Amino acid sequence: MKAQTKKLISYLKLLGVTIDSDRFEDRIKAQKLAYIIQRRIGKILYGDFSFYIRGPYSRELAREYFEYKKDFKEGKTEVGLTNEENEEIDQTIPLLKSLNQRQLEIVASLLYLQDKGLDENKAENKLNELKPHLKMEEIWMGSNIIKKLFLTEKLRAEIMSSLGEEREEWDRASNEGLRKFE
Repeated sequence: MKAQTKKLISYLKLLGVTIDSDRFEDRIKAQKLAYIIQRRIGKILYGDFSFYIRGPYSRELAREYFEYKKDFKEGKTEVGLTNEENEEIDQTIPLLKSLNQRQLEIVASLLYLQDKGLDENKAENKLNELKPHLKMEEIWMGSNIIKKLFLTEKLRAEIMSSLGEEREEWDRASNEGLRKFE
């Protein structure tokens, strides 16, 4: 079994997800979660993703979950996650666990399209074009889920820190403006 597959099983285990490769729904879940997880952790687990009917699909991953059925089904792997790897995904566990198959497909598809160079708006429109059965509201909800997945506490703190100076300038300007009316 490849090292990245062992890591994926560890991530899936952390999410409380096991994959029965005999079940079509589980195979879709494995594909979408693998894509979302690799984007979330910023490391390529499977580099051969292509866009298929249900969104991103990796033939390499498909071979792995068929070849190692028992490991995927039982969540067995001798490779654990480091503290850093745990932290990379820990904040998103409740959100990822709450997503149904359709939402996983939408989120993974939007991420894939963005990885191909489309901005958020163009990715939403392209997904609507590629999958007309999806309602635009579902696609927009997918974009909001992506924002929640990637707006971590660390990133939020960095954003707030960088906005601190700007906020101080606005406060000074506001206070100066108020003094004119005193």
